[in-house]
Amino acid sequence: MTKFFQVLLFCSVHFFSWTQIVRMDSCWTSPIGTTPELSAGFGDIRPNHFHMGLDFRTNGVEGIPLYAVAEGYVSRIRISSTGYGRVIYINHPNGLTSVYAHCSRFSDRILAVILPLQCQFQQNEFDWSFSPGQLPVTKGEQIALSGNSGNSTGPHLHFELRDTKTEHALNPFLHGFHVSDNASPTLHGIRIVGIDQNGYLIPGKSLNVSLTKSHHVIQIPKNFISSNEKIGVCISVTDPLKAGGHGFGLYAAELWTDQSARFGFELKDISFDDSRYVNNHMDYNEYKSKGIKYQKLFRNKNNPLGIYTMQSLGGIALLGNDSISCSLMLSDVNGNEAQHTLHLVYPYALTSVQTYHFNPKDYFLPDSSYVFQSKNMLVEVEANTFYEPIKKTLNLNAGQFGTSSAVLQKSICLRMKVSPTLNLSKYYISVGGTSLETSVEDDWLLAESKQLGAFTVKVDTISPTIEAFPTSSNVIIPSFLSWNIMDKQSGLARYDLFIDGKWTPVYFDQKNNRLSWKNDRNVTIIGPKSDQTISLRLVVRDRCGNECVWEKQFSLIDAPH
Repeated sequence: MTKFFQVLLFCSVHFFSWTQIVRMDSCWTSPIGTTPELSAGFGDIRPNHFHMGLDFRTNGVEGIPLYAVAEGYVSRIRISSTGYGRVIYINHPNGLTSVYAHCSRFSDRILAVILPLQCQFQQNEFDWSFSPGQLPVTKGEQIALSGNSGNSTGPHLHFELRDTKTEHALNPFLHGFHVSDNASPTLHGIRIVGIDQNGYLIPGKSLNVSLTKSHHVIQIPKNFISSNEKIGVCISVTDPLKAGGHGFGLYAAELWTDQSARFGFELKDISFDDSRYVNNHMDYNEYKSKGIKYQKLFRNKNNPLGIYTMQSLGGIALLGNDSISCSLMLSDVNGNEAQHTLHLVYPYALTSVQTYHFNPKDYFLPDSSYVFQSKNMLVEVEANTFYEPIKKTLNLNAGQFGTSSAVLQKSICLRMKVSPTLNLSKYYISVGGTSLETSVEDDWLLAESKQLGAFTVKVDTISPTIEAFPTSSNVIIPSFLSWNIMDKQSGLARYDLFIDGKWTPVYFDQKNNRLSWKNDRNVTIIGPKSDQTISLRLVVRDRCGNECVWEKQFSLIDAPH
């Protein structure tokens, strides 16, 4: 029975009991060789990014066949210890690119192309682009096996559709992928905040609303806002596909008032360059302190996300002794809607004092760049590094720049000077217990950081550690070898495996510090032991040049007679 009919039969039997099964238009085939059941949707809010595709379950196992959803050619392959791990990109004639992430292995035909390149350039971490004629694929061709590589939190397939030209991630449910959905989005919480004329959150001005069924009367406390400030509405929402089912991320929301003020967002496509601005789209401090993802129905002037459907910054202006009715519409990609009414009441006189909360002397402002220097430290901050004004905490003489609670869009650049007693290459910069990749220029240490706090210079003269997992020595080359490799100081920089002196690719899974090598040649291991041996040598280096070496010899086995 063909893969197509196996999947079709399985889907027809289980469709009504599994309403999260994804169906495809005839232009696509399923990307996975099991029931294509959805576990995460497009645009779901994640730490520091939007979820840029669909996640398909693999029932906790690896090795499920993955297929090209349409004809095209492999345009890019990347192998990384973090992020998408092993990932393959296929360009299609319709102007779209499909992406298959967290693979455990690529197909033999693809491996035959990339393994020689890895060996030629001795690259375990690999990012390569291909021209249209190098690796063409047909619709339904097996291209890989599912896995758990990179920053995956468990075995699954992360699948994306992108606009090939812009590389924006597209919502697959607007491009030929479908899921049964008969439930409207569910509103879990409303949070009212005070915002200034730039859309920045005013410290200490927030109110969590007790929900009723669909009409919510909200009493705004006295002195909550002044005449040059507005009310901002934040919502906590999930979108189940069936009543009581798993809640996915919200597709669209719109808020308007009886004064015709409107604001909304819609998750049709997302630029990868802007995905980290999810930290500005939600109330980040509330998420970090309570774990609740409140999405803003307003934005500040430094938020460039293309998901907003109107030019306005949003926010609701109130007058003294005022009340305003607002309509809130929540929509999913399949047209299910939930409408709520918010009645904002402010029964107090509004102070006419023009209040300015963010004095540039006291705050880092998002639209400003900064350079600070002391005798032994230099800090450079580009404009649009901060999402919101950040209270200045600055003492370069003590290595202090900001606090760890701040979240950044861009990295800051650091220079720190030491009075070395060792070679400068043995020094590195650390912040909050995290080592930074550090280079040397003249007598300065250079690093970049997306974390603020107390920066210190540390010394690393300790080699990494290698712990080999037991394996039999009576095989020509084991079918699988793995090691735990760690460096608790400056961090790992490079790892190289040599078999009889020849460099051989290995894969490092950073989330569990596991280095592995698979014998893709399927060498037979049945037969009498011979007198010949083969040698393996693993070399691991850290960022400060310290090195650890593991070596072992394996006995060869004669081919069976």
